[in-house]
Amino acid sequence: MKKTLNKLTYQKSGVNIKNADKLIGNIKKSNNLKNSKVLAGIGGFSSLFSLDIKKYPNPIIVCGTDGVGTKLKIAGLLNEHRYIGQDLLAMCVNDVITCGATPLFFLDYLATSKVDIKLHTQVLRGIQNACKSINIPLIGGETAEMPGMYKDKEYDLAGFCVGVVNKKDIIDKKRVKSDDVIVGINSNGFHSNGFSLINKLIQRKSISLRKEYSGINLAKALIRPTKIYADLLCVLKTRVNIHGAAHITGGGLTENLPRIIPDKFSIEIDLNSWKIPKVFRLIQDKAMLTDSDILKTFNCGIGMSLIVNKKDVKDVVMISKKLKYKPSIIGFVINKKNNKTISYEQS
Repeated sequence: MKKTLNKLTYQKSGVNIKNADKLIGNIKKSNNLKNSKVLAGIGGFSSLFSLDIKKYPNPIIVCGTDGVGTKLKIAGLLNEHRYIGQDLLAMCVNDVITCGATPLFFLDYLATSKVDIKLHTQVLRGIQNACKSINIPLIGGETAEMPGMYKDKEYDLAGFCVGVVNKKDIIDKKRVKSDDVIVGINSNGFHSNGFSLINKLIQRKSISLRKEYSGINLAKALIRPTKIYADLLCVLKTRVNIHGAAHITGGGLTENLPRIIPDKFSIEIDLNSWKIPKVFRLIQDKAMLTDSDILKTFNCGIGMSLIVNKKDVKDVVMISKKLKYKPSIIGFVINKKNNKTISYEQS
């Protein structure tokens, strides 16, 4: 009898398999996006997807993985988890599309101390809804209960996107030429980068999520989800020859734009060509950062940058506006004059 009372089960050690099964069941039931290419999806040991070899006769598989980072702390402080799934999808998809790939499907990984059916269903449905918005299936994933690894309702997310591009259609830096134009596409705020700095400001009480600053509702500005640029790239790549595409994430314009040009070139950016949104200036002021600091920390209002021939600029701007984006001609590719890969000018 004593042995039975002291028996240590998996559930007693903090893992409730029934709860995890219920969570996945909730998502599986609402996963009504029909895709004939999905041969096996959520619920199995693996997921199967059939590639259309007529559409992609020389296919190159493109993969991307990312997380949401410490923006999860903001979601927790605000108890607002509806949009974090879009952040996760966007961070992966926006990387994959920069080489000209079409996203095929997405997988997620959610880790927590204890499954909370209501909370985590909200998170996973957010991922699912974001997938539906760009017409790709959430094909599978993993939910891990790890008692003692996370506090209270803390959780972590990772995502995995797989795409495909025909070899001849890969957007490669070899396409970039001197005098090419850089078109910046607007972001939706901080997206999912720079939040370690923002969280430190909150911790120090330099900013408060309960306050408004010169008309800025800080809580709403910080939780706003990352834009997904898949629709824009899908149309543009059939209309113009994109020479380069950069997803502006951690490192800002300063670190991300040089990654997509050959070493013999550099980039010149006109800081007057777009207006850095006020919320970035607020954080800059509270953290006492220079312009150079914020340009290599945040996206500063530019979430995606495209390099194109000057003759294609008009089409890029027109198509972007038609799809409800706000494009700006922010700079040019020039022959490298010194060791600088990027410089900022004010006209």
